[in-house]
Amino acid sequence: MNESPLTADDFPMYFAAVHGCSPYSWQDRLTAQVLADGRWPDVIDLPTGTGKTAVLDTAVFTLAARPDLFPRRVVFVIDRRIVVDQVYKRAETISKRIREAGSDVLARLASALDKVCPDSDEPLGVSALRGGIPLDNDWATRPEQPWVMVSTVDQFGSKLLFRGYGVSEVMRPIHAGLAGNDCLIILDEVHLSKPFADTLRDVRGEPSSSSFNGSVLPRRGGVVEMSATPSITGGTRFALQPERDLEGSSEAAASLRRIARAAKRAQLVEVSGREAHSALPKEILRIVPEDLRDDERSIGVIVNRVRTAREVQRALSEAGVTAHLLTGRMRPLDRQRRLREIESSVDPDSRELDAEHTVVVATQAIEVGADFSFDALITEACPLDSLRQRVGRLDRRGTLAYRRGEPARCWVLGLKADLTGKRPDPIYGESVRATWRELVARADDSKIEVGPASMQLDGFPPEASAPARTAPLVLPSHMEAWTQTSPEPLVQPVISDFLHGFDENPPEPDVSIVWRRDHRADALRLVPPRPAEQLSVPLSAAKAWLRGADETAVADVACTAADAGRRMTAAASDASLPRSVKRYVGGNVIVQPVDEVADISPGDVLLVHPEAGGLVDGTWSPVWKEYAVASGAAEDALGASEAAVPDLGDEAQWAYRRRRTIRLDGQLDRQVREWLADAAPPMPLPSSEDTLDVGADGERLRSPKASAEQWIAEVLAQPVTSVPLHMRWLRGDPHTDDEAALGALHILESKGFEVELINESDGASGAQQPPERYYILVERSVEPATLMNGDDASLTGTGVSLREHLNGVGKRAEEIAERLGLPSGLASDLRLAGELHDLGKIDRRFQAQMVGNDPVRLAMQDVPLAKSLRGVRTRRDAWPPVRHEVASVALAQSAAEVLRRAHDGDLVLHLVATHHGRGRPLPRIVRDDCPQVLTYELEGAVLSTRTNFSETSLALDIADRFWRLCAKYGHHGLAWLEAILRLADHRQSEAEADGFVSAVSEAQR
Repeated sequence: MNESPLTADDFPMYFAAVHGCSPYSWQDRLTAQVLADGRWPDVIDLPTGTGKTAVLDTAVFTLAARPDLFPRRVVFVIDRRIVVDQVYKRAETISKRIREAGSDVLARLASALDKVCPDSDEPLGVSALRGGIPLDNDWATRPEQPWVMVSTVDQFGSKLLFRGYGVSEVMRPIHAGLAGNDCLIILDEVHLSKPFADTLRDVRGEPSSSSFNGSVLPRRGGVVEMSATPSITGGTRFALQPERDLEGSSEAAASLRRIARAAKRAQLVEVSGREAHSALPKEILRIVPEDLRDDERSIGVIVNRVRTAREVQRALSEAGVTAHLLTGRMRPLDRQRRLREIESSVDPDSRELDAEHTVVVATQAIEVGADFSFDALITEACPLDSLRQRVGRLDRRGTLAYRRGEPARCWVLGLKADLTGKRPDPIYGESVRATWRELVARADDSKIEVGPASMQLDGFPPEASAPARTAPLVLPSHMEAWTQTSPEPLVQPVISDFLHGFDENPPEPDVSIVWRRDHRADALRLVPPRPAEQLSVPLSAAKAWLRGADETAVADVACTAADAGRRMTAAASDASLPRSVKRYVGGNVIVQPVDEVADISPGDVLLVHPEAGGLVDGTWSPVWKEYAVASGAAEDALGASEAAVPDLGDEAQWAYRRRRTIRLDGQLDRQVREWLADAAPPMPLPSSEDTLDVGADGERLRSPKASAEQWIAEVLAQPVTSVPLHMRWLRGDPHTDDEAALGALHILESKGFEVELINESDGASGAQQPPERYYILVERSVEPATLMNGDDASLTGTGVSLREHLNGVGKRAEEIAERLGLPSGLASDLRLAGELHDLGKIDRRFQAQMVGNDPVRLAMQDVPLAKSLRGVRTRRDAWPPVRHEVASVALAQSAAEVLRRAHDGDLVLHLVATHHGRGRPLPRIVRDDCPQVLTYELEGAVLSTRTNFSETSLALDIADRFWRLCAKYGHHGLAWLEAILRLADHRQSEAEADGFVSAVSEAQR
């Protein structure tokens, strides 16, 4: 039976089924307008607190209703270090409800999304591109999959400009292709990210970018700016209509009316003192016990620097006030735990009326994207645009003012030294002083109305807003430099200027810090550093901390290094580090010692020992804790073991949702024993003289695998209520659902695991050595590199024939292209490219690697292989000098009858040349001292070539072809076509691996 198509009339039923309430009138209007117009408005202008994140509901609904018009990917971009990401939470809720399909309209919507991508695991994927949780790269695995992403400007913008942060060189074209095509970009609070808005506009208007302007590729997507002060003039604008949206007797209309007309009043308070971190806590300590009313239970305190927030929280806690600390300078896992602790305190729907005062002390991180609703607010003086955002966290739903019949209250604290000083603030420049002067001039008895309906915050001078940076104009030469991803040009424009703008004092770049007990390469290979355990801090702040200098000013917005520069002289910046610090380089797992401050560069991932300190209450606190180098002396040196920063390495693997691990070293073992009281160690560790099977006394040792299985069973037998919060990831969280409720041990138990022994001692583990030898439980997987979304590593263990693999990739690529609505000629060319892409693997030297260099097995092999035989471990240093992509191009163009099947022969050859991300624009061709003749028969045509490619013009032909195709399809359009083929290759390899595992399991049974 044919299902009726979704229409705008179905949206209210969809909304109620997902969120349990009726939509606001404007949400209905927006959905109907988008469907009727077939496009989104250029600007959405709505007051704070009126449910703007519901644009995600409209985006998902319109995609399901008209997948021919609306894009597969929806990206919600916010230029702020998000603490509470309600956008991501809402996206997860939408995805979960659609997956459950608990009503007729949701079942129809799920069915419509399934038709967009029939073989996906779920109708709608969700990702957060902010260096946190969950796995950032999941969105870049299926071009046709409907997806909602929430991202910072840095993460999405860097991917769009072909320089994705944290993305390998060869994977950057895939990310750029998906970011630049079939993508709706929603820029929230665009006044915070005007430079990026300008860059987006330039990229969209780039003449050769047919992904936006051409006629060959589908033109789904666009940019929507959400702000009262957009970066563009003109265009279509969607705004609240009071006569339609605020009137009426419905519950939704009454709720929106309370929000839009909520009364709020601010008291201006000038505070004496020179330093905010010492003066403001005293004033806040006076306000909290003396001035608060009984019905003001939740209090928000928002300040401008991390140190000030730390000192305020400490002062309140010492005074007996419950105070939680939230900043953007926290590891994502620490931040998640903190949010769970305070969630009920700041949600008026769940908060108990007789609850005690609860204070949340935060930085700028909660100005945007935080659905906190405080009964009272205390804020440090800030620019006008920041003040509007902060006041938006006060009585967010208008219920307190409605119930009380008078305005909700706010205190604005201006530090006298800052208001009268002559030096510009390194964060806000002169805008704080300009805002304060205007507030004082408009206030009546130091009070001013700051609610959404108030006119007293209108008409401020431009200098009262935070300094706006200007983005450079994106020129064709810039795009031509960035689109060259392999190899990159030696000289190229720095993308940070195009994401955040530039001025005379540009914002300072960050580095990431990871606290790990074991820095040895073998341990890091099995348990690699993940974004969920990393803390990003400004470069100068990290340098000052590592060499024991005074703390530098750190905020949660872009900040210049001026303040840090005054504290750190040039001589100090070149000083040696008296600490043990390592630099982690992913991919090949390189661990490098860092001996001098000058050796630290932007973007570095630094490894330090947990005993080094650096975090207090989960947030950045750069006080280095000296610890003893000698084994066993750390307790005396620290004086208290709780000063150590928790090592979240295993928990971060669980958050990454790819390959779970548990390191059974001494530290985790102690935590587990505290939980299980007198439980025995999980498994026997061999002494240096022992083998894994026989002990020193000749008796057989227990099998490590069997011991681990017994230990897992014992742990899972414990009551859930006995699980400490910091161990919840191990046992499972009863308050969550789906796979997250299981915990890592459940996953290991159900999917199986391997036991790895860390046995090397290379001196890289840090000052306090962990046990020299310990076990790591690792979730079993067939092809570990596939877990990293890479191309090169899907070569081992399945024994798939070359012809089977080529046909499978070609068929998948064509199916994806058809689902995306590409013209039939392009879909056919993608199929042909898939059928040709791995031809170069017929090289006998390559085939020898596939069988473990066994001449007998090679001679017995009837057909060439695409993947090695089971149990064979290939070696990169033993591959032929000729890359198989290059050989594949030479073979493909050797037979004119094969390329006559192509609608665009140049495109087919380019896709073959770049199917591992290289050759953009120049392939790597080296001299082959033993050139081979390669021959392959394809549908009656004989393809043949000789591998002396360094003596031919093949490299220049590939480069020339690249530039011709960039002009034809656009930089992003060409990358999109590459992504389709490459991701089809990934999916085919995964299917082959799954089939191999099933076959092995069946044979074992």
